[in-house]
Amino acid sequence: MKYLRRFPYWYLLVVPVLLWALGAASNQAVFLANAGKFPVRMNAAWMDAKCSTKGLDPDEIEAIPASHCAKGGQMIDQRHSIMGPNSNLKFLADIFNFGGMYSIGDGLLTLGGWLLSFTPIMWIGLALRKLYRSEGESCLSKV
Repeated sequence: MKYLRRFPYWYLLVVPVLLWALGAASNQAVFLANAGKFPVRMNAAWMDAKCSTKGLDPDEIEAIPASHCAKGGQMIDQRHSIMGPNSNLKFLADIFNFGGMYSIGDGLLTLGGWLLSFTPIMWIGLALRKLYRSEGESCLSKV
């Protein structure tokens, strides 16, 4: 901890990385707990949009895998499945509908990435300011 005290404003660099890592770990936990599938809470509008065969040619419908929700299966795509009673870690799965389906992990990844876009610059500025002020005080104490 002594090193962290000498390293000014270390939390500006650590917190965004921890948020990003927590989001990644959250998404991986859901993925692993559901045997390589990421559950998605679907409402009627999303079911119609993602699982409908309206407007598709018969050849396109035939090319859809049997596990796809358009053919009565549980899969939406290769990774995402419809959330059911046997889904694990439902509270960490894709449960928020903001024009697309998002999970708590997605939010943490986004927040961590956003913070990492400017906190290193803030850290450099604040560290240089502290260094400049400490250099100024040491020069004054010599006089």
